[in-house]
Amino acid sequence: MSVTHSLTIFTKTVNRSRAFLRIFDSHRGGPGRPSADEKELLRGALVFAVGALDAYLSDLIIEVVPGRSLASQPFREALKAIAKSDPGLALRVSLAGSPEASQDEFRVALTEWLDTKSWHGPTGVASALGFLACPVPWRDFDTVTGLDTAKELDRITTDRHDIVHRGGTPYIKRALAEESVTLVEGIARHVDKEVVAQFSLAKAS
Repeated sequence: MSVTHSLTIFTKTVNRSRAFLRIFDSHRGGPGRPSADEKELLRGALVFAVGALDAYLSDLIIEVVPGRSLASQPFREALKAIAKSDPGLALRVSLAGSPEASQDEFRVALTEWLDTKSWHGPTGVASALGFLACPVPWRDFDTVTGLDTAKELDRITTDRHDIVHRGGTPYIKRALAEESVTLVEGIARHVDKEVVAQFSLAKAS
């Protein structure tokens, strides 16, 4: 099956979340509540997984958008914002000398614009798919994950924000940490499947 280069990078990144879980398992001294450091490993697995999905969606947009004419309203609004923040872009693109060089100029500008965005939670995933003009109903994700995907993604994203932005210490059980990583991976793989099909991409897995 063909996948995007963005998913290849995501797979390596999300596997680091699983490394947190393997380290947790290897350090468990027996039954009972985990130690403080062991709890941080579980929180770290969740935080890293949510971050991997956010990065994947940004990478996917950068991979797919340059060189394609997308009809989505979010994309048109983004073009206006990019042009406003970088007035010389249109001239650089027109003088680039080749279609490939023009795409590279636009890709750089798009990357800089995306650096100010995040795609966290159900709203972020839907926004990224809207930007790509490739909407996917949540019920399709539910079929893949076997869960209420939007609800579960919102929950782990809320935990992530509590940990990262508030210094919170929500108690993340081992099973919940693994479910979170699996959920994020299922979302990314289904997004990739839909995007590859829509844009006829053919990068080797």
